[in-house]
Amino acid sequence: MIDEIHTLSGAYALNALPLGEREAFEGHLTRCESCDIEVRGLCETAARLALAVAEPPPAAMKSRVLAQISQVRQEPPVVPHPPMEEPVRATVRDNVRPFSRRRQRFTVGIAAVATAAAAVLGVVAVEARQARDTAELQGRTLAGLLAAPDAVVKKVPVTGGGTAVLVSSHASGRVLFASSNLPPIAPTRTYQMWLMDSGEIRSAGLLSGETAVVALARGDDRFGLTVEPAGGSDQPTTTPVLLTRI
Repeated sequence: MIDEIHTLSGAYALNALPLGEREAFEGHLTRCESCDIEVRGLCETAARLALAVAEPPPAAMKSRVLAQISQVRQEPPVVPHPPMEEPVRATVRDNVRPFSRRRQRFTVGIAAVATAAAAVLGVVAVEARQARDTAELQGRTLAGLLAAPDAVVKKVPVTGGGTAVLVSSHASGRVLFASSNLPPIAPTRTYQMWLMDSGEIRSAGLLSGETAVVALARGDDRFGLTVEPAGGSDQPTTTPVLLTRI
């Protein structure tokens, strides 16, 4: 543990350590100046990466939630069977019954609204949970990359607008690509990532969101991004909008 604790700086900077390990590492920081300096630098890097991919909630979320509310079927009103009544109490109960029916309709209406609200909140909760799970996975990946001894962080402009941050580690065999404000392209086009070595260019996959983790092969020393026809290409068909060494 004494030797391994130095390798926890990346996970600590991303708040990805369990409570026990976090407390142990914080105690270690008070005694290890090199880890303290490294953690400060990693925290600054993580903050820059967060700013690079930060974005407001999707504008379509509000309209999607409102549309789902309109599709939630309300429960029908419950029509009770009137009980047998004694003749002497008929007049009194007849006066009370209209109020009871109004109260019942009001209660049913509140229940229907509550059911619709619960359905919508369920959808929002699922989306939030999926976003949280994705963020946690990216956080663990980033922590592993930043903890690698050969980790390199680069911020690169994208031709036509936008920027990208790349965190690469050949020891870990991965590169994390995080983009921000990429220029919009037609539905018939797609962004495609490429890895290159001295004699080969191969596809690293299509960019379906703003971030991606790509596996590195031995000898890969450049990362590129091009705009290709929907579905991708076997080889780049356009000039890269991003090309950088990794």
